Amino acid sequence: MKFGMFSRWAGSRRAAVFAAVLGWAVLAAGQAPTRMDSAARRILAGDRLNISVREQPDMSKTYAVAGDGSIDFGFAGRVVIAELTSDEASRKLESVLEEKYFKEANVAISIANFVEGDVLVTGAVRNPGSLPFRGDSILTLVEAISRSGGLIESSAGDRVRILRWTPGGSMERQSIEVDVQGMLDTMDFSKDQYLRPRDIIIVPSRGAEEGRNEFLALGEIRSPGFHPYSEGLDIIKAVTLVGGLGEFADWSGARILRPKPSGEYAIVPLDLSRLFSAADMNMNLPLQKGDIFFVPSVRNLVRAQVYLLGEVNRPGAVSLSAGPGATVARLILDQGGATPFANLGKVQIQRTAPDGSKKALVVDVGRILKEGSFEEDVPLQEGDVVIVPEKGLLGL
Repeated sequence: MKFGMFSRWAGSRRAAVFAAVLGWAVLAAGQAPTRMDSAARRILAGDRLNISVREQPDMSKTYAVAGDGSIDFGFAGRVVIAELTSDEASRKLESVLEEKYFKEANVAISIANFVEGDVLVTGAVRNPGSLPFRGDSILTLVEAISRSGGLIESSAGDRVRILRWTPGGSMERQSIEVDVQGMLDTMDFSKDQYLRPRDIIIVPSRGAEEGRNEFLALGEIRSPGFHPYSEGLDIIKAVTLVGGLGEFADWSGARILRPKPSGEYAIVPLDLSRLFSAADMNMNLPLQKGDIFFVPSVRNLVRAQVYLLGEVNRPGAVSLSAGPGATVARLILDQGGATPFANLGKVQIQRTAPDGSKKALVVDVGRILKEGSFEEDVPLQEGDVVIVPEKGLLGL
């Protein structure tokens, strides 16, 4: 068979044959990707790590890797460990401790929870959509396209793009262009790419020109795909145009991906809960031609955990939901409400700042609930401790 004939392998039947030839038949059938050797795997933002410090037992706990790749390592401050293996990260933390605090430090790291996040495949493939993916798995670009039914006849398979968060926490996404069609034509897969959770794969159509009069909508929306752009288009109009948000939309995590001349994508964060629940028109940003409007799924979130204590019906650790419900008053309501002895006028939020300092906020939850003034409710953050005191205690 001539190599050029591979360019016409677009149908699901041909894609299945192709997958079988490469030993990927189980992937095409929908089974989970291959598991990665944990010793070789590099730490990713969103992972949760069990870190043990022999010389300082109170530092031995589970740490969340933030979006910038760092952890809040107690009195040692924030330390960037993303893109390192567990052994490399252990040595780095040991050196941080030995530099200022200990003559010798012994740090052990294991993965408590791998970051999870669907890989989104969109554009000119037979079955566009999301592929469940976990950070300890192996999934390549060609495998993902195969699992999505393969390239269709009109696809520009030589210009497939992977959009990926830029390492280091900057609000940009890398744009990695890959000639998938060339790999299929030559059967040379040396330039195939390993994917990561939350990657976005865009397969353009032939004849589609950059800068055309459209914008692309992706993620948890009713009508994903390309939509016509017109002057004056803003977020409210765009949400209406795409048919609204999906059931699992992460309201507070939406964003605009805006192309730059360098080929990267700048990220413009959006909090749709503030726009639609609190009528904050500062979030009603204008869209530009060529933008990507992306609404992630709450199913991909590493949910923040807070602690609810005191005069409430269901105290304890709580994983926050995404969107407008992640506030102090709604948290108390969701956990069965307060007891008859609660002083809701003096609810405290104890919060740790990025520099390690502690601060306390006092919220009049009673007034918020009585007046329904939820626009004054206070959003919660990872690690917050919410205390609902008893009437007459703590000098209140």
